[in-house]
Formats: sequence, C-alpha cells, structure tokens
Amino acid sequence: WGKETSTLPDVELQLPRMFGDSIDEHFRLLAQKQSLPYLEAAEELLRCQLPPLPERWAWRLGWTRYGPDGREEPVDFPEERALVLDVEVCVADGHCPTLAVAVSPHAWYSWCSRRLLEQRYSWSSHLTLADLIPMESPAGASCASKQDWTERVVVGHNVAFDRAFIKEQYLIQGSKMRFLDTMSMHMAISGLTGFQRSLWMAAKHGKRKGLQQVKEHMRKTRSKAEGPAITSWDWVHVGSINNLADVHALYVGGEPLEKEAREIFVKGTMADIRSNFQELVSYCARDVQATHEVFQEQLPLFMERCPHPVTFAGMLEMGVSYLPVNGNWNRYLNDAQGIYEELQKEMKKSLMNLANDACQLLHEHRYKDDPWLWDLEWDTQEFKQKKNPGKKKKGRDGNSQVSPAAMDAEESAQECQEVAQRALCKPVLLAPPDPGPPSEEEELQASASQLCLERLKETVVLQPKRLQHLPGHPGWYRKLCPRLEEQGWVPGPSLISLQMRVTPKLMRLAWDGFPLHYSEKHGWGYLVPGRQDNLPAAPEETEGPSCPHRVIENLYRQHCLEKGKEQPPGLEAAVEDELLLNLVLTLRAKPRGTGSAVPALCGCGRKAVGRRTGMCSPGHRVLQADRVGSELKAMVQVPPGYSLVGADVDSQELWIAAVLGEAQFAGMHGCTAFGWMTLQGKKSNATDLHSRTAATVGISREHAKVFNYGRIYGAGQPFAERLLMQFNHRLTQQQAREKAQQMYAVTKGIRRFHLSEEGEWLVTKLNLAVDRAEDGSVSAQDVQRLQREAMKGSRWEKKWNLVEQRVWAGGTESEMFNKLESIALSPSPQTPVLGCHISRALEPAMVKGEFVTSRVNWVVQSSAVDYLHLMLVAMKWLFEEFDINGRFCISIHDEVRYLVQHQDRYRAALALQITNLLTRCMFAYKLGLQDLPQSVAFFSAVDIDQCLRKEVTMNCVTPSNPMGMEKYGIPQGEALDIYQIIEITKGSLEK
Repeated sequence: WGKETSTLPDVELQLPRMFGDSIDEHFRLLAQKQSLPYLEAAEELLRCQLPPLPERWAWRLGWTRYGPDGREEPVDFPEERALVLDVEVCVADGHCPTLAVAVSPHAWYSWCSRRLLEQRYSWSSHLTLADLIPMESPAGASCASKQDWTERVVVGHNVAFDRAFIKEQYLIQGSKMRFLDTMSMHMAISGLTGFQRSLWMAAKHGKRKGLQQVKEHMRKTRSKAEGPAITSWDWVHVGSINNLADVHALYVGGEPLEKEAREIFVKGTMADIRSNFQELVSYCARDVQATHEVFQEQLPLFMERCPHPVTFAGMLEMGVSYLPVNGNWNRYLNDAQGIYEELQKEMKKSLMNLANDACQLLHEHRYKDDPWLWDLEWDTQEFKQKKNPGKKKKGRDGNSQVSPAAMDAEESAQECQEVAQRALCKPVLLAPPDPGPPSEEEELQASASQLCLERLKETVVLQPKRLQHLPGHPGWYRKLCPRLEEQGWVPGPSLISLQMRVTPKLMRLAWDGFPLHYSEKHGWGYLVPGRQDNLPAAPEETEGPSCPHRVIENLYRQHCLEKGKEQPPGLEAAVEDELLLNLVLTLRAKPRGTGSAVPALCGCGRKAVGRRTGMCSPGHRVLQADRVGSELKAMVQVPPGYSLVGADVDSQELWIAAVLGEAQFAGMHGCTAFGWMTLQGKKSNATDLHSRTAATVGISREHAKVFNYGRIYGAGQPFAERLLMQFNHRLTQQQAREKAQQMYAVTKGIRRFHLSEEGEWLVTKLNLAVDRAEDGSVSAQDVQRLQREAMKGSRWEKKWNLVEQRVWAGGTESEMFNKLESIALSPSPQTPVLGCHISRALEPAMVKGEFVTSRVNWVVQSSAVDYLHLMLVAMKWLFEEFDINGRFCISIHDEVRYLVQHQDRYRAALALQITNLLTRCMFAYKLGLQDLPQSVAFFSAVDIDQCLRKEVTMNCVTPSNPMGMEKYGIPQGEALDIYQIIEITKGSLEK
C-alpha cells in the first residue's frame, strides 16, 4: 500500500426507532406495511373471474360503467380499488389519450375523449388536465386532498405509458394509486438479454437478421474449449420478448392475440377511429383481458422468484416518479431549437462553399492531384442543343433561303455557346446582391446590353425539350444540387449534409495527418503514401488501414474538437424528437405555467426508460459546453416553495462487487486489495481503483473507468483490446493484447482449476507431481499435462473430465470475481441481499454454459436494483414517520432525487443519509459482516437544489444557454456532508 490511512471524525447521530430483531427484519416489516393494501387489492384481481364483455360500447364522453347485469351508466371514474387498464392514442392527433378500457372484478369501464366525440377543424397541441383521464376525482372538479384518497392498484402491460395519461399523476401532492406492470414483472421472471432477443426471434420467426446473428454467435463459440456452440435451446421455451402478444403466448398460451386493429391507432386518423369505434374498443378490451390473464399467471411466479417484500414495495414506489417543470421549459425548447436551426444554416452554408470550391478543381484536371477528391465522380455531361430550326421550303426558283431570324439565332447561339462553355465549369453560385440604381455610364451601355439579351432570348429555340441538369459539372456535384423542376428548388449544392460520404472528403478530414478514404469493401480508412510493397495493380484502389471509429460522425467530432468527445451516432435527431415529445406531455397545472412530466420507469431497473424521459439516458446526463441543448436535465425545475434533495451513491457497483469478494475471502471489510482501494483509495493521491488501473496500463484515469466497469460487468480481454485501440489508435493489435493481458493479470488474475474426482484419481494413478496453491487449485499447464498423460495411458480415446471448478488467483480482484462467478454459475442464481432469482431464460439448467458474461453482469446490476429498492422503502418510512412533506422524484442509474417542501429540505437530507446507512448495513448483514466502515456509511454529499443537475455548482453554459442558469433565475445549490447536515438539524428528524 505504502500510504498512510486516513480516519474520519465520529458521527454522533441518534437513529430512529427500529423494528424487529435485525436490520433484515426491520426492512421486511416496513415493506410489508407499505405494500399490504396494494397486495390485497392485487389479490382480488388474482382470484376473480372477469365479468362478461359488453355487447355494445357507449359513445359517451368520459367514463361509462357496464355492470354484470348489462346495465350501463355514466360515472365520474372507476371506484374499485383494483383495475386492469389499457389506454389507446391516435398518433395522428398528437399525444392526447383517445379512448381507454378498464375492468375490475365487478364491472367493465370505457372512456372516450372529447377529441374523439367532437369534430373540430383543429385542436390545441398543448395538453391540459382536462384532456387527461380522471381516475380519482371528477373530470371538472378540483382535486381532493391526498388524505381523502384510498390505496388503489392499476395493472397494465407497460403501464408507465398508460399512467402518463392519468390526470391525478400530474398533481404535485401525489396520490395513493400505485401501478403494477406485467412487462416489468415479465422481465424479472423470464426476460431476455439483448442478444437472446435476436436468437429468440430467429428461433420463433426466422427473422433474417436474427439468423445472421445466430450464425455469427455459433462461429465464434465453436472455437471455445468448453464444447459446442449452443448447448441448449431450452431457454427459448421459457422466455420471450416484451410485447403483450408474445408474453401472453408464453404465460397463458392458446390462440394468438389479434393486433391488426392497432394499426388504425398508429396510421389512421380520428375519422377512422370514429368509423371503427365498436371494433377498436373491443380490441382494447381484449388487450385488457389478455393483461389480466397474464397477471394471474405472473404474480405468484413473481412472489416466488422475488420473495423479499422490499422488492415488491420498491417497485410500487418506482412506479410513481414525477418531474416538476415550469415556464422555463418552453423557453429552453425555443432557445435550443433556434440555436440549432441557426447552426444548421451556418453548417449548410459552409458545406456548400466547400463543394463550390472543390468544383473549381475540374479546371485543368487539378482534382487528380488532390489526395481527398481524386476518386470522386468527375465525369461531366456535354451541353446538348437542338439542331438549327427547319429551313423554309424551296421557292418557285428552286433556291432555298434560310430565315434571317434563324441565321441570327444561329450566330447568337454560337456566341452564347462559347460564353456558356466557359462558364460551365464554374459552380452554381448564389445571385449577387442588388447593386442599386444604374450610373450614367451604365445607362449609355444599356442599349448594347439589351441587344445582347434579345439575341440571347432567341436561342431558347435551341434548347432541348427536357432541360439537362447542370451540364458541364462533375457528377458528384450534380448529385448535390436539386433539379429545377423539384419543389422548393434553391440554387447551389443545397442537398449536401453531414451524412453523405462526400462530405468528409470535402472537409479534408484526416486521421493522423493522412487523408480519409472510403472503400466499398473495407469502409472508412486512410491512405498512407510511400508504401509500395502492398499496392494492388490498380493504384486508384489503394487502401490504408481501417479507422478505429465505427461511424464517420465520430470523425467530425474528432476533426472539430479534441479526441474523446465523440457523440453517439444519431443523437441530434433523438434529442430533437424527445424534446418535442416532452413539450406536449408537459402540463400546465396552474395559470403561471408550472407543471410536470411523468417519466416511464422500469420497476425492475434503476433508471427512466422510453422517449418521454430523454434527460435520463446516459447520453444526456453529461453536460457538454459545446453541445446544443445539453442543459436539458437542468430544465427540470421545482415550483416555488420546493427543493430537490438527492445524492449519487458513491461507487455503488464497485462497493457492491468489493463487499461480495470480502465476504467470500475473509469476512472482513477491506480484506482484499480491491476492497481496500474502495474504502481507503483517494483520487487526490492516486490510490483509488481507477488511478491504479491507469498507472498499471499507462492510460488516462477517465479511460481506466471504462475498463474497470466493463471488467466488473464481466467483459473479457478482447473487450479491453478493442477499447485500448480505440483510445490510442497508434497501438498495434499485439501491443493492445499485451497491455490487456497485463491489466487482467494484475486485476482479475490468472485462471487456476480445482480438479474433479476423476482428475484427482488420475493424479494418483499416474503419480504426477502438480503444483497446488493454498486452496488446492492447479495451473492450466498442469491440467493440460494431466490430460495428455491420461490420453497416453488410456486404451480408449476418452477425453477425461478433469476440472470441477475454475477460479481466479493472483489478482487484486480475484476473490471478487470468484464470488460473482460462483453466484452466476450456481444452479439457481440469486442476488445475495434480497434473494431475487435470475430470469428463467438465463438459469444454468436452460442455457448450460452460455451467456456467462450476462449472468455475471446480472449479479452486480440486480444487486444495485436491490440497493435502490431498499432506499425507496426506507425513505418512504422516514417521510411518513417524521412528517417530511416530499415525494420520490426520479432515479437515474446511481442517482436518486426527492421533491421536498422547502422548510423540510434539511430533514430530508438527513433522512437520505440515514437511508444510505441502513441500506449499506443491510448489505453487510446479509453477507455475514457484522460491522460497516464509516467511509461508506454516508453519502459524501447530499445535494439540495432548485433544478436537476449533476453538481449544484454547475452553471450549465452551452451554445443554447450562454448565460447559464442565471438566465433562469436559478442560484447555486447546497452540497452538504453528514457533519454539516447534523449541525443544521441537530441530528434529529423531528420538526
């Protein structure tokens, strides 16, 4: 270690009264209390048989109830405490709910929107609460207080979509309604990995893309020493993709669901929906029936596979996330869109100028000496014209006379043709500005100019009927210019964009000083001069090494900015779509423009998903000063009188992985090198994990982070080799391999093997000397030698099963990886803390030795989900116990945020610190560790802020927000450690 250890001052804090005899029992009792009313309501749906479907659906505004006796009546909203709901939206009409169907154990319900019933020329694109579906209060009435509402549960498939159209979910005080998602439960019970989805599609539907990936997977895995490519396809029968039709087929079976009517909502108009009203409501009702059937099969399975009540309670709390916004949201949208369009125009103008300049190289064939442009399409079209107009018929004297007009036209044509030919090689330029009134000298020359123009007009008769498209210009340039007859024609190469292959050449992009080159066979690469030994016969097909970037968009970023700031491909369009969609889902709750947005969260995950929550995806979390609109997260701003209180869990995955290894190794915190670095390592003196990895391999600390997390998630040495070559393109394949081997030998260690009974018998029988470690493992060389000797001494050509278990040894993280792999490869993998089982489609009995990386990744990621669920349960308990007025806002990976009334913000910060302490204690307790280091017990800082941003001091200056957050009137927030919070609150959660 070679460094002095640091100690922290003691924390004097009186914890709230706990329940039960252990921390586990405390959490169990809390979760049972919080979830019991909702579980009882869900069990009503579980046991019931749905009433028969109505024969006819009412064409009526709002909710209509259909009793079991067939009687229909209008109601304000369904009052039963358990419902299955499905909402449909006419895409062409915007993002306003069109109709909905719900069912309870006692009755069916249908809901029709005003936009469906009333035909207007146009509707407002801005949604209000009146456009949404009431579920707990009458449509036009003022909402009751939260205390007047009862606990209710709504079940749906991808229910987060349906929740976004429920009126009460946009109220800042929240409601007692909770949501159960059959899609999320399916992901926990029988969900598939991304690669499994492709294999599943290939197996079920024979999709071409899926089959190609299957072949590629089999080609790669055949070379493995473990055995054949895919040892079992049994998992295909216990898993499915996430849509309702396939989930229903998996759990219920029977006739496949009919989904053709859905296309009317997607592609049709409101008039189409009116014309097919009865059919479409029946389709919606059949989906509700199917969801109920799936739920009846899923809930017992979910409770069996996720037995701890904290999981169920945590999922309920995650399902009611809430993002506050205000009038600054629209201001941000307008500013970002305006700057974006302005920059787009500037970029288009610059690209057009580059194309015009390059077109000049056609003169005297100068393009042949240009290393970027030499291989473009430089062929030109000749200028075509009609032959001379027809001659007059012979006169009586037999002499033919040519029309004077025709002769003049011919002469003019020759003159103009010469002028035209001289101008053909010039690019199409924009018209010059108006020079103003003519001078006296110009007026004297007007008559001569007029004569030339008249003679030029007469040459019109020589033009072909179909005008040529820019004759005399190179082919690549003609493709960039719209034709005259096209709608919206503008002069010049206006079709050019960054997505075209010609653009990098026009921009003269280089890689390491060498010009970029595109080959149909090899893709993007670069040309290296002076190499004669590997040139093919045709020099124009010269190829250089391939660029390590996957897409050319990254090269634009490399060309314009420093390396390492590439944006993901297609991000601009994705951001624009998400921003505009968020615009219509942001609702005015009060006249002054305050409102909210409802994110879509996966109950079995840690972060918001779906298009409506673009600010929560990894690409949008990081503020970049050069990216338009990247201040997006900071536009989530609280209304007056509220604060956002939250924190990032410090090194969450690293600590979880480390404590698993420590429990396996010696049952003591910090007993492994990896665990000690997690507890005592500091960035300031380069003793933390990322700094040590960077020093070992000779890379930057930021790059080392990527390697470390990838390795912990199960990525192997080939992953490290690819990353090394991407981060340092000058590395050869061999150099990258050596660095990766060095990194993995130091961190993960080397493979050793525990011999099976058969192997031990052979060692004794053959009297072989093997080098055993303290744990009895042997090296790979000894296993190979034993196999060879066994084959020599055997009368049969038998491949002996020598190895019982593979382990890692000699690395700083060996014990951690041994623990992760022992969980992932166990007969029934479970998370160590809450005991959640892995998806049935990834159980070893179904996949044999396949998808090991995904299973190792699952151990860490799902344990992090357990961490979040424990935090949500503890925070809800503390808020209710000590009357802290706040609600869960959102979870983004390792961040958690709460919306709290301003006067309660410091008590909420203390509650968050206590929650982290209890959650870490729960982890340690379940792993058999009876204490907890103070360095990981509390958050390093709890943020109290007026907006959602990574750091409370960030000003969020971007091209679309040059004035920073001061323009929006948002001051810097507070970041308080546990000592500061205790000083402010006196260590008490009491008011």
